[in-house]
Amino acid sequence: MIDLACVASFFAVAETGGFRAAAQRVGLSQPAVTQHIRKLERWLRAELIDRGNAGSVLTPQGRAFLPYAEILVRTSERAQAMFEKKNIVVGASSNIGIYLLPKHLKACSEALGLELDIVIGANPDIADRLQNLAIDVACIEWWDERPGFVAQCWKQERLVVIVPPGHPWADRESIPAALLQNATLLGGEAGTGTGRLLRQCLGERAAGLRTGMQLGSTEAVKRAVEAGLGISIVMASAVADEQSHGRLRAIPLADAPLEKSLYIAWRDHPLHENPAARFARCLLDSGAGRRVRQ
Repeated sequence: MIDLACVASFFAVAETGGFRAAAQRVGLSQPAVTQHIRKLERWLRAELIDRGNAGSVLTPQGRAFLPYAEILVRTSERAQAMFEKKNIVVGASSNIGIYLLPKHLKACSEALGLELDIVIGANPDIADRLQNLAIDVACIEWWDERPGFVAQCWKQERLVVIVPPGHPWADRESIPAALLQNATLLGGEAGTGTGRLLRQCLGERAAGLRTGMQLGSTEAVKRAVEAGLGISIVMASAVADEQSHGRLRAIPLADAPLEKSLYIAWRDHPLHENPAARFARCLLDSGAGRRVRQ
């Protein structure tokens, strides 16, 4: 069985670049850290650190092991924090993390006395991080009903078509879905579920939709639409500022209103008062969420 103390010493050496600094970080003597590294190398049957005149440098085997070491150390820290009730890691898809979550973090953190670390990434990555214990709570744009988790609907977020002010549609109060079949939509972050929602809502009409440039983020999409490179469909909250300042027009669909369910998910845990569940419930109270999966 691998010794977590040895892994922690290795991770400290990798981060600090030396045995002396690593010993100070983990609160051990330098010889103790050296013994930990030797024990870990024997267990793994691999040399992890090249101890030369230039300092302590990870070998190729050490670099390969480093991501596993980080996962083990971070998971151990979160396991301890679960009972200390002090710190949790919150993961959010980019759109939620940038446009919706920040205003809720301070209130929930102060109300619960929790320290928060925030990870923002693509929706599939955030879901996988929750599965792999890399985060404690996920704020995401879809949930795939993985077993062993609780997920509740946090908000219903309206989707809108965005066009620049000079676009022929800019003065419309709404846009018939049929018009989208003659337009090219700029694509944003992959894995958000927007495309799937469009297909569900538009049915056979969705087959005529054309996708242009894939820009990777909503921020990039907004800048491209402002520049007249095309139109797109985004969450209404993501363009509130541009809409209020007249840089973009946000227009709902007329005959197929689009709303996306945003979810808060966390591990189903027998300790109902664990920090992740308490923080998730605080967020849900702020968004008047409803239970959709347990």
